[in-house]
Amino acid sequence: MREQLLTLLHQVQDEGDDAARTELNQLLRKHSEARTIIAKSLVDEQALISQMRDDSIVSILDGKEETRTSLPPSRPTRSPLAWQQQIAVSLVAGVLVGLLGVGMVWASVSPGAVARTFRIAHGNFDSLEVGPIPNRFPIRLGEWCGNPAEVTEEADGNRMLRLLKTENINGDPSDFASNCSVFQLVELSSLRQQWETTDPDLQTTLNLSARFRREAAPTDAELPKLAGSCRIYLFKAEPETIGEGWPRVVNEDGVGYGKKVIKLASGEEPATITASCLLESDATVALIVVSASTGSHAAPVELGGYFVDDVQLTVIQQPTLPVHFVK
Repeated sequence: MREQLLTLLHQVQDEGDDAARTELNQLLRKHSEARTIIAKSLVDEQALISQMRDDSIVSILDGKEETRTSLPPSRPTRSPLAWQQQIAVSLVAGVLVGLLGVGMVWASVSPGAVARTFRIAHGNFDSLEVGPIPNRFPIRLGEWCGNPAEVTEEADGNRMLRLLKTENINGDPSDFASNCSVFQLVELSSLRQQWETTDPDLQTTLNLSARFRREAAPTDAELPKLAGSCRIYLFKAEPETIGEGWPRVVNEDGVGYGKKVIKLASGEEPATITASCLLESDATVALIVVSASTGSHAAPVELGGYFVDDVQLTVIQQPTLPVHFVK
């Protein structure tokens, strides 16, 4: 049953399959086993706290996608779960808050939360030279590298990143990619020293935000599913080993993950999105990613006018909150 549930949920969230949504709802309403097995195996206390604290939680029963233009920050996740586990956690959270009428979870309001901006290198791109960025995975801290992209300058002097073309970051011509991603490695030890993030009584969350803009381009009609995203990965690893093992290193050394997606129409107002994840005690390096995805694997695709600016990393600390489950 577990595999069946995850397959249906994947079809609902990624493909908007109405038939799959109906079948999934029926299984959840009729079988308590479907609601409890996933909860016992995949949801830990911290992940549940994060789900409940975030107003942007979306139930699959509402049939809404995890995209936005101006909603609150995305829910933090505790570990680098495979996609099946990630969507299952979302499902369990939806079940527990009473969306299926089986119960309710509540958490007390956070007192004394403190947010601080952690300066990342070239976050607004103004300090970079106009022109292409290195077309490879980053091997050093604080550098922007990735798929074909360039720094551009507007008439007012503001510089931003333009995502140009989808490509496989490992350079394998036989392995097509669905996105154009730009990466930066961020070292976390200075963050810990400055803000004492190892205090067991404090919960620390990292929020990665970026502003996306899409201008009209000749290829727009060919890209109906084009979407931008922020991703943040946490690793217990040396920076140089992350690129060497990408992407399998996510499962081998990953200890945290967060993602947020946005869909913009050509010419629509720029919008900022935020991805969040809990800062684990053993995380040594963060990999931050901004990207645009076409939604399907294909030969390299020109993206047209897709821009990113104002990339920021914010640290939020608050006392660990209690959670209660009420039948």
